[in-house]
Amino acid sequence: MPFRDLPGVTQCRFKRGEVLIAAGEPIEYVYYLQSGVVYRELLTDAGHESIMSRKTSNSVAASLVGIMILYRRRNQGVSNNDFIAHTNCVCYRIPKDVCMEYLRNHPELLEEVLRLSMDEYTRLMDLLLMKREGSVSVQLCKFLLEYSRDSEAGLVLSKKYSNIEISKFLSVHKVTVARVLRALKEQGCVERTEQGLLLKNVPLLTAYAQGDKVLEYK
Repeated sequence: MPFRDLPGVTQCRFKRGEVLIAAGEPIEYVYYLQSGVVYRELLTDAGHESIMSRKTSNSVAASLVGIMILYRRRNQGVSNNDFIAHTNCVCYRIPKDVCMEYLRNHPELLEEVLRLSMDEYTRLMDLLLMKREGSVSVQLCKFLLEYSRDSEAGLVLSKKYSNIEISKFLSVHKVTVARVLRALKEQGCVERTEQGLLLKNVPLLTAYAQGDKVLEYK
């Protein structure tokens, strides 16, 4: 654990639904996830919840919650979004100055944090372009391919990703998600199972995701 023995670091726990960092709150601490999942959420002017990013305990860089806020000059270290525990979480709470000093001394980790930040930025730009061009089906197919995991039956999107959950990731209405999924089912691309959504035709899904084919839905 790279942060456990740093000065001022303490371990803390958050239950599902609890807020690690609140919108409008100055960042005094960065959190390093030992276990659990954290969502960065935005409440739109229309009152819809959007999931801007997802933090997990998969790697050191991917486990740092709130780190990029410290590098946003315009916000002066104040969060625009809520960081909410999506599952029960165990974290190390790291004073911001201690974390930034650690990253300065470990440029390879800072580089990985930057790479993940650019991936997140690209995803958000893709969502913005999707809204302008109406290509919801493209982004949903990308989502299915990215978040599905191998199982005995094949690639499966866990049933924890409900239509509402997917709609938050894509910042679209849950009815639109349902319509696209229905069209994909009719094309033989997906099937509901006890484990979740089984991807039955990955090559066709990939063609939809890359824009090589157009999925018609109503």
